[in-house]
Amino acid sequence: MRNRGFTLVELVIVILLLAIIAIFSFQFVGFGSQMFVSGAERVRVLDQSRFVIERLTRELRNSVPNSARVTPTNIGNNTATQCLEFVPTRVAGTYYDAPFRNNQPNTLTFVSLANWSVIEVTDRLYIYATRTNHVYANNSNRYEQVNAQTTRSGNVTELTLASSNARYGQRSPRQRLYIGRTPVSYCVEGQNIYRYANYGWSQQQPTPANGRFAGVTGTLMGNGLANLVNNAPAFQVDETTLLQNNIVHLFLQFNSIDNEQLFFSQEVHIPNAP
Repeated sequence: MRNRGFTLVELVIVILLLAIIAIFSFQFVGFGSQMFVSGAERVRVLDQSRFVIERLTRELRNSVPNSARVTPTNIGNNTATQCLEFVPTRVAGTYYDAPFRNNQPNTLTFVSLANWSVIEVTDRLYIYATRTNHVYANNSNRYEQVNAQTTRSGNVTELTLASSNARYGQRSPRQRLYIGRTPVSYCVEGQNIYRYANYGWSQQQPTPANGRFAGVTGTLMGNGLANLVNNAPAFQVDETTLLQNNIVHLFLQFNSIDNEQLFFSQEVHIPNAP
């Protein structure tokens, strides 16, 4: 009886078939891996963009009315910038006995139901600041700075203003007082967006390009933005009117590693309650 085995042709055919199966298997696994990486990157970009939008929206809604301003559009290359600046509200409430005439004392009574911390000497106390220049101008008569927190009893605080001849230029129809902390800026720089804080007050809006943020390091909030590359401004501010709130438009475009673009367009209303 003769032993039977595989011929060389049969072995070659089997090897070729196994090679074809292996190639298709590796392609299928590679395609699945690529889909997983793309999906994970898409989720990362989505989570990052949502974080930036949500953080910026929450801060804007808690800002002093009419304090939002943007730098002139300076776009067209990866080194261009555009900044949005606003004044965070430390606390808001109702004032009594504020000085509006020269013969009035430089004190006022402030009532607020909010739970707030001690006022800093760098804070500004705003009454009827209806324009951006009222908020930032060095010689504005719509704000004063506090010298010391003299007395606080429950929801009532007696404040002494820093200037002995302090007085406000106009009364608020609703006797509203806003206490604002030092400004905050969100700047789109190339493909990144940074948050700057604790850089002080400036009548002219500062930007990273002109060195006014010297000594202050921005916090990276997100990357992969395509606004400046696509000549699309990221921020726009609509001024307050009698019939319209202060509105800040956010237009942010994010790119993934696959050059897929994610667009966010959101309006933030800052109530007009002077």
